[in-house]
Amino acid sequence: MCLQRDHDGRAALLQAGSGAVVQYETGKAMAGRVCVMFLAIALALAACGRGERSLTAEGAALYLGNCAVCHGGDASGGGGASVPGLSKTPPDLRVLALNAGGTFPAREVLAVLNGYHKGGQPGRRMAGFQSLESERRRRIKIGDVRLRPSEPMAALLLYLDSQQIR
Repeated sequence: MCLQRDHDGRAALLQAGSGAVVQYETGKAMAGRVCVMFLAIALALAACGRGERSLTAEGAALYLGNCAVCHGGDASGGGGASVPGLSKTPPDLRVLALNAGGTFPAREVLAVLNGYHKGGQPGRRMAGFQSLESERRRRIKIGDVRLRPSEPMAALLLYLDSQQIR
């Protein structure tokens, strides 16, 4: 196929060798369509990249509001001295991937968080997380694992993954 222009600036996309016109429109119209197509692609790509970064930032805020009092502002654990009834030293959340062979155990962390935010788990003292409940779901991929947790839970998982020592 080749592009040819006539004396009015209109462009025709011709099939090579046959002379058959596949598409015929003015140069301005074709340029406009191409411009709109590239703009749409650019916006879609920008939204994808920005979405995960902003979700991770939201996760950082959720972490600071729900987890930092026990696990420390840097997720290194050992906090919680001022929390009544805390019987164990909270673990270092930065080494979850290291302890799981180098891959962040997203499914396991989600299972633990889901159990906690529904009122706690037997034998463990951890506050419930009402702020992590939501009807809205978000598809995320962490490593090779694809999940569809609530949006706040997705944000927290992405943040915890970003804090891992690998």
